Amino acid sequence: MIKLDKPLVLFDVESTGLSLSYDRIVELAYIKIHPNGRVFKKSIYLNPEINIPPEATEIHGITDEKVKDEPTFREKANELWDVFFDCYYGGFNVINYDLPMLRREFLRIGMDFTYSVNQIIDSKIIYHYMEPRNLSAAYRYYCHKELLDAHSALADIEATSEIFIKQLEMYEELRDMEVINKIHCLPDDKFVDLERRFYWRNSEAYFAFSKYRDSPLSEVAKTNPDFLRWILTADFPEETKIIVRKALEGEFPQKAG
Repeated sequence: MIKLDKPLVLFDVESTGLSLSYDRIVELAYIKIHPNGRVFKKSIYLNPEINIPPEATEIHGITDEKVKDEPTFREKANELWDVFFDCYYGGFNVINYDLPMLRREFLRIGMDFTYSVNQIIDSKIIYHYMEPRNLSAAYRYYCHKELLDAHSALADIEATSEIFIKQLEMYEELRDMEVINKIHCLPDDKFVDLERRFYWRNSEAYFAFSKYRDSPLSEVAKTNPDFLRWILTADFPEETKIIVRKALEGEFPQKAG
């Protein structure tokens, strides 16, 4: 076991969505490991005081009804402060999601929960560092060979072809294009577009950028259409402009399913 000079808290949160400024934690589970080896673990549900969008419920299964009688973060803040203050913090992708979300919850009620990168033990970062996710690594894993002449276009695409054949052999379900399509949609199913300029909330498109971040596209189209017109003249991807152009015409993205 790693030698600790202060407690390590491994934790994971589920929330109402992706936005740090708007969304709230609905579940927090942690395992706290003390330097003397003592371990304490707990899972708590929280009433976020806002509605949980269907998109979030689809992921973690937590509904408004399930947490309506649970305590709020404010009511549990002192208890959680005692758990998390001055520790090491671990989890999977904790540096990009769980820690910032927890910090924002504390800040929202006036408690300045701070930490440094030296306190973070992120299993995802360790995983990607120890097991590089590149073509050479994939070739080694699937084909059990070293990739020679890497970064030569022909060598790279020949290796990629070999990898795909091995993947089809290893994962029979990949022979179904619907499964392949589902896999490719998984990382971005919270977003309207590939550029991640808009995200889904209650099946409606919301801004993920600009001063209108966390505002519905339909509302901005009504209150400030000039902002949308500005986007059309500025340096934005064509996909973003298509969404905005349609919004100005009264047509808004519809979430499938």
